[in-house]
Amino acid sequence: LSSDLLEGRGVGVRGGELTTDYLATEFALLGAKPAGDDGTYFQKIALVGAEPQPQTTLSVISNDGKTVSYRWLDEFVGVTLQQKSEVEFDLPAVFVGHGIVAPEYQWDDYRGVDVHGKVVVFFTGEPPSRDPKFFNGEALTYYGRWTYKFEEAGRHGAIGAIIIHTTPTASYGW
Repeated sequence: LSSDLLEGRGVGVRGGELTTDYLATEFALLGAKPAGDDGTYFQKIALVGAEPQPQTTLSVISNDGKTVSYRWLDEFVGVTLQQKSEVEFDLPAVFVGHGIVAPEYQWDDYRGVDVHGKVVVFFTGEPPSRDPKFFNGEALTYYGRWTYKFEEAGRHGAIGAIIIHTTPTASYGW
């Protein structure tokens, strides 16, 4: 499956088709019975994707009414899964440090902060420390992962999240 002849195996592109045809042929050679649609090894499903274009921007209006725009791949990366060419929302944004609740480290970035129905803004990674007893020191724990941060934001009622990437908080460059 890692052959260059399969062209990267991307979904919805020729390489993906080559790969699935290869797999179906191998199943047949092994004697596996097709269990997919129309007596094949495949199921038909609709594919939906999001591909930001180079002209994509993110604009934010500050409390004093000034609009600040950020350029895709130069100043921000991100995607909405709404499948629209333009998405607008008028919601307050709330900064929540690293966006972490870790009772074993006596840490709660959400304590006393109402984020319900709002967008949370937080740093990548974890609070910096070299102490192995505090967030495992320099080693990244699950609390520093984006998936945890998005889940935690949702548990607190946030409906969006923006991660601020800095080299010190991420431990790698933009």
